[in-house]
Amino acid sequence: MDGSQPRKRRTGKPGQRALEACGDGFWELDLKDGSAWYSDWFYQKLDWPTETKRTTLGDLESRLQPAAWTELVARIREHLEQGRPLDLDLEVSLADGTARRWQIKGSAQRNGAGQPEHLAGSMREVDEGAPPPATSVLLGVRGAFDALPVAAALLDARAVLLEANRQWHELPAATTTQALARLRAANSHTAIEFWVDQGEEFDAGPRHLRVRAVAFQHDGARHLTVTLEDRRTD
Repeated sequence: MDGSQPRKRRTGKPGQRALEACGDGFWELDLKDGSAWYSDWFYQKLDWPTETKRTTLGDLESRLQPAAWTELVARIREHLEQGRPLDLDLEVSLADGTARRWQIKGSAQRNGAGQPEHLAGSMREVDEGAPPPATSVLLGVRGAFDALPVAAALLDARAVLLEANRQWHELPAATTTQALARLRAANSHTAIEFWVDQGEEFDAGPRHLRVRAVAFQHDGARHLTVTLEDRRTD
């Protein structure tokens, strides 16, 4: 410093330079119009022409296996609608024909009414020698989880949803909300069983579901396994 007046910055984007230097890719979705922005990292990794800007989330679809694309969209929806953390690993096809594992993280920015307006996050290549994170382990057993004949979910001690299978998400939202509310009110430390209505009328009348929940400890933390089973299967 020479004691003179501070010099004007040569660029108005010092924060962007710092982000680019950390080696991650950054992205943002505008949830009001569906538009997307990707940092230069994506254009380099995916060999996208820099003169053609990518402007939608769907621009990533061609680089993901169908199951991985479905998983990404589902996890984004769960983050926006249920507040579940958006943190997962997916395999991405690179321009040279190889595949790499990318860790994807994101967080929604909400307005004063609590409605999500933007979703921003990062992606980075995962060291292949590193042990897979817990999210990858969950993804590895998702096929078996979805194959269960009942709606099933894993909850934390506050009965906040951590993971749920396809059958659970296919139930009416009013039903799963009712079940979670009853579980929070019960605050059982062992096991609990009760009935909820599915909230839809069938030819045979209202459909009742049996809710069973069992508490267990894992790594010093309490969790709940929950199933919603069709009463008519008894």
